[in-house]
Parts: sequence; structure tokens; C-alpha cells
Amino acid sequence: MSIRRCVYLLLALLAVAIGTATPNDNKVKDRIIRELPSLQGEALLAAYDTLYAYSGYEGDIDGEILWLNRRIAEARRQGKPEKAAISLCDRAALFYNTDMNDSLFSVAEGDLDYLRENKLWKQYYEEWTHLVNAYAYSGQTGKGLEEVDKMYEDAEARKHQFGMGLAYYAMGNVYANMHNWEESQQNYAKSIDILETVRPYPDLLPDVFSNYGDALEELHQYEDLKSHTQRWYKFLKSYFDDAKKRGAPIDDQTLWDYYYIACCQASLGLGKLSEAETMLQKVKEHVASEEDYINMSWLFYQAQLCFLQGNYQQALELNDRRTQLMQATDDIFMKIKVRQQRAEILTKMGRDAEAAQLYQEMYVINDSINTHETKRQLTEMNTRYQVNELKMQQQQTLLRTVLIAASLIMLVLVGFAVYRHRAANRLKVAHSKLLTAYDQLEETTTAKERIESELRIARDIQMGMVPQQFPPFPERTDIDLFASMTPAKEVGGDLYDFFILQEHLYFCVGDVSGKGVPASLFMAVARNLFRVIAQQGIPAAQIATQLNDALSADNENSMFVTMFIGVIDLSTGAMDYCNAGHNPPVIMGNRDAAHFMELEYNSCLGLFPGMIFEGGRIDDIRMHPLFVYTDGLNEAENDAQEQFGDDRLLSFLSSTPYVSAQQTVESMKQEVALHVAGADPSDDLTMLCVRISNSANT
Repeated sequence: MSIRRCVYLLLALLAVAIGTATPNDNKVKDRIIRELPSLQGEALLAAYDTLYAYSGYEGDIDGEILWLNRRIAEARRQGKPEKAAISLCDRAALFYNTDMNDSLFSVAEGDLDYLRENKLWKQYYEEWTHLVNAYAYSGQTGKGLEEVDKMYEDAEARKHQFGMGLAYYAMGNVYANMHNWEESQQNYAKSIDILETVRPYPDLLPDVFSNYGDALEELHQYEDLKSHTQRWYKFLKSYFDDAKKRGAPIDDQTLWDYYYIACCQASLGLGKLSEAETMLQKVKEHVASEEDYINMSWLFYQAQLCFLQGNYQQALELNDRRTQLMQATDDIFMKIKVRQQRAEILTKMGRDAEAAQLYQEMYVINDSINTHETKRQLTEMNTRYQVNELKMQQQQTLLRTVLIAASLIMLVLVGFAVYRHRAANRLKVAHSKLLTAYDQLEETTTAKERIESELRIARDIQMGMVPQQFPPFPERTDIDLFASMTPAKEVGGDLYDFFILQEHLYFCVGDVSGKGVPASLFMAVARNLFRVIAQQGIPAAQIATQLNDALSADNENSMFVTMFIGVIDLSTGAMDYCNAGHNPPVIMGNRDAAHFMELEYNSCLGLFPGMIFEGGRIDDIRMHPLFVYTDGLNEAENDAQEQFGDDRLLSFLSSTPYVSAQQTVESMKQEVALHVAGADPSDDLTMLCVRISNSANT
């Protein structure tokens, strides 16, 4: 290597190591770029490192990507996978931190294959963590769950503590985005316990401390959060000492700012506003730009401090700035959190209507990630993540069982030799106990049968609350209507109802949150309220508004019901309707394919009092059958956990000639039964089909 190249290599390495690269060094930067064609080996890699550092300092994301890609390609060409691995992780982190998730998704699979082939496990699990986090924070929770499941199984199979610690961290992030803070903080705690034993400390460990603090704040466990900050402080001291010994560059001020934010969270929760203000002042001193994440955190908690101090206007202005900075992000958790803060401020200012709208937006965002498939995957993940602990417990239990069994055998043998003559008496005692146990079992069986009998009676009572006579209006030839309700348990939470009032057909189909006895009680209340309110002869949207107010009152358990409400003018065929968070009904035609109704979105009934529901209108629905159903239909699963699905629903209704409402419902029920193939139902199933003819004589 020439002297000039040796000198350049030293210059480049020093520039990266001690951070001498600044925006004013354009001449040096231009010189490095001119020198690139003449550089080789370590000097060329160091040059790319320096240019990457320049771009980062200047906020030039495109430049960062360019020089990282070139360094990765050059390191691979030189056969230096360790060098390539570092840049692969840097690139994944860059994509994740700048919300370039599609770019991360496109390179992750190839990167992970390369890192696995070269057994570079540290970077392997770090990039995998970035991938899971990108899915979780962009709202693709189901995909994130699949990835973290594979990641945990991979680390467990290799007995790789670092990988398992990061998997717990990633799982904590998934739970956080599901607002399951209890599980989230438990996974973060496991991650910290594991990763604190790894040396050198993982670069992501400070993030785990920060996210754990956020989870404790959401749980309002402020004393625990205060204790956590004390452990965090000790860790940061040790972390910085370790990095200093290794000569590793660390943005220590940013990590301290995250710590100050956590101290502020604890102080706000404990009512120590002066301490919180001091922590926020420390953070504000180091804010680099308006778009900096630390600044956005400062805006949020400064607004919270003003809110607690009663300065609502100032709190709202700070929230305005935080909301504007949030427009470009796809962090669902933060979107909900900022909206919630704004709603609380507006409520204090007496602007209840605006606050109600924000709560509805929060419900829509949260509902988008809280899907049936995601819940199922979460259950699977939870089970898998407990496997290690269960295995250890099982091994300990097995050892204790063997020792106890051996001891018992010895005692039995000795006892048999010494006390053989008492065997007859012992047998009599055992026989007496057996008779007693049998009597108790008989009593338990009788009690169980009595409960089952009472549940059967309750089921009959519940089924008697909805119309069961079909055809329901035998004197009317213009109305073809049939409905079916099948609870998943003895009693359920689905409902339907219909009646005629002044030549208008009023009908509804609803689905109460949950299943079993609680849902059935709420169902009974909802059905009776619908009947009472609808008897006023008011439009569907007004029915929903009044029904929501009635169900929201004293609803301490936060139960709710989704519902589709329709009112058909039998003389004209016009249908007035309102959809309250329910599945869109299907309209069938004589020639046209079946299609879902396009609906105005409304919240569910029973959650937010005072909301005004919006309705819609179809000018003439005559001769077009309407099919209304609950999610027990499209979410019905077979043993392979494959759902019936919307596509199969539309395809069946489009391809099956309409004969009658009863034939449509019963055929659909048979189709669902064929799909689930004997699997236990996961939800109640209710269907209603109605077709209005042109005249009463048709």
C-alpha cells in the first residue's frame, strides 16, 4: 500500500472515531470522493465509513443509504463478512428509524440469510429485531407476530441468550402496540434481566429500559417506574464505562435524555410537578431540532405538565405542535396517545364534541390492529414464550417426582413388612373413603347437571326473546324474511329483531362484545331497548343515537354492541339505515353479483355517550335481497384456523340462485358447516335475509 493511502486510511478512521467530520469540511469530503477510485482494502472501507458519517451529520438520508450500500458491497467483495454485517445492521436501523419500512422489508430476508450463513449472530438478531419493530409500529401486528415467533424459536434452538433477550424486547413492543401493557412490561422485564448479563452490553438495551418505563407509565405504576429509573441510572453508568473501555462512540446525551423523560413520567404520575419541570428543562437544553424524537417527547410531557398545572390553553398549543409533527409517522401507539391527551385537554376546556370525535378516531385506529387473527397469534406467541419456563419447571417437577416416588417405594416396602397385619383395617378405611368420595362425586355431578339444565332453560328464554315464527307475516306476500341465531355457547351475545309499524319494516342485527352469560344479559337489554326506541317511528340513525345513550349509561364494564339497523318503507321500497360498527351487509340482485354495502362509519353502541350517529338511504331496495350477518360467519374457522372469509361469503351468495330468504340462510349455514368441518365454533353466528317485492300481491 502506498504512503498516501496509508495516510488517508488513518485520516478516515480518525474522522469516524472522534467525530471530526462536520458540515464545514466540504473540501475534505470532496477530496475523499475524488480519492475513491484510487483506494483499496481497508482504506476504501474506511472512506465509505467517513462519507456515511458526513451524510448522517448533514441529515442526508439518501447519502447515508448510498455509502452504506457501497460499503456493504465492497466488504462482501473483499470477503469481510464482519464488516458487511455492521453496515447491514446500520442500514436496517436507518430504514427503521426514518420510517422507510418498505425498504427494510425488501432487504431483510436477504440480509438475514447472509448473516445466518456467516454465523454473525449479534447482527443477525439485531436486524431481525428491527424488522419485527417495523412491522409492529407500522400497524402490521400480525406479520410482526409471525416474525417474532420465528425469531424466538431460532434463538431458543441455538440457546442464544442475546437473541432470546432481543426476542422478549420485540415481543414487548408488539404487546405495547396492542395496548396490552401488562404483558408488554413483563416481556421488557425478561429482556432486561437477560441482556444485562451479556457483555459487551447490547446497543438496543437502552431502548429496552426506555420502553419498559413507558409500559410502567401506561399501567400507572409510578412507584415501580421510580425504582426502575434508579436501576436505569446504574445501568447507564456501567454502560458508558464499558463503552469507554472499548473505545466505542456513543451518543450519551440522547440516552440521558431518555432517562430524564422517564424520571419526568414518574414525577408527573406521583404529583411531583416541580421535579418533572426540572427534568423537562434538562431535556429541552439538548434538543437539536423540531423533528427530533426527543423534542417530540418533550412537547408531549410539557403539555402534560401544563395540563396538570391547569394551563389548558398552553397545553393545547403544545399538543398542536406535537400533532403536526406526528402527521408523517405511522406509529399507531403514538397517534392514539397524542389524541387521548388532546381529548382530555378539550374536555377540560368544555369542548366536548371535539373530544368525542377524537375518542372515535382512537377507537377506529385501535380496532384496526385488534383483529381476530392478531388475537389468535398473540395467544400462540404467549404460549411459546412460556415454553422455556415450563420446561424448566417440568424438569424440576420430574426430579422431585422421581425422588418422592423412590422414597415412597421404600416406605411402602418397610410398611408392608412391619404393618402387614393392619392391611385389612386400612382397606376398610380406604373403602369407606372411596364411598365418601363417590357420594361427593355424585353430588358434584348432580350440581353440574342442574347448572347445565339452568343454562338450557336460559338458552330457551333467550331464543324466545327474538322472533322465531317464520314466515313472520303470513298475510304479507311482499315480505320474504328469515333469520337464524346459533350461540357458540349455551347462551350468546348475538341478537336480531324485526316488526312492522305503519307500513314500515323495522329490523336489526347485533353482536355484543364477548360471549356467554355476560354477553347474553347485555344482548337482552340491547334488544329490548331497540324495540322500545324503534316503536317511536323514528329514522334508523336516531334509533342508534338514543340506543347508544341508553346503553352507555352506567356501563361500568365497557361492554358494547355492533348493530345494523334498517327501516324499509314497504310502499316505496326506500330503506333508511344506520351501521354502528357492524359488518357491512350484502345486497344481492337478480342479475348483478352480490356486493357489500358502502356505509358511513359509526362507532359501536354503548361506549361513548352523546355521540350523533350518521345514517344512509337506498331509494328502492325492492327485488334486491339484503343479507345481514354477524362476524361469526366470515370469521368461522376450521381446525387449520382458516377463516370462512369475505371472499367466500360473496362468492357463495353470487353463485347461489335466490329461491327464498330461508333457503339463502340455511344454505349459508350448511356452507359454513362444511368449512369448519366439526371444529368448535369460536363465535355466535346470526344471519337475517329479507327481500321486499313490488306489491303486497306479488
